[in-house]
Amino acid sequence: MNIESTHTEISNSQENIYNYLMDLNNVKELLPEGKYTEWEGEYDSCSFKMMGFGLKLTKDSSTPFSEIKLVSGTDSPIDFDLIISINDLGNGKCDAFLNCEARVNAFLKMMIEKPLTNLFNHMSDKLSRVDLKK
Repeated sequence: MNIESTHTEISNSQENIYNYLMDLNNVKELLPEGKYTEWEGEYDSCSFKMMGFGLKLTKDSSTPFSEIKLVSGTDSPIDFDLIISINDLGNGKCDAFLNCEARVNAFLKMMIEKPLTNLFNHMSDKLSRVDLKK
């Protein structure tokens, strides 16, 4: 199952957004408020519960300033890769989106496709509003 979020234009540089996303503690800022529990974050991994599932994300690889690949943890009920792509638009702006490749059976796909699509679209939208000037 492949899910691609909406593309969002961000009024910040590709490098700033990449550096922000390289710290997985910041994933918490992109999640919908009140929709997750048991958050734990570190620079290279994070975990939380959402939709009844415990999810763990771990950094797998990255291409400076343009892509970050996260993978599901070994104890995650869903086996997936999540790739965050960041494209330079010039003038201190960039475009970003999330692409998830989940390896699930047809029954599970029916249950999780819409909620995951909504989650990734929400995360993409929140990324456009991140204040890196704090």
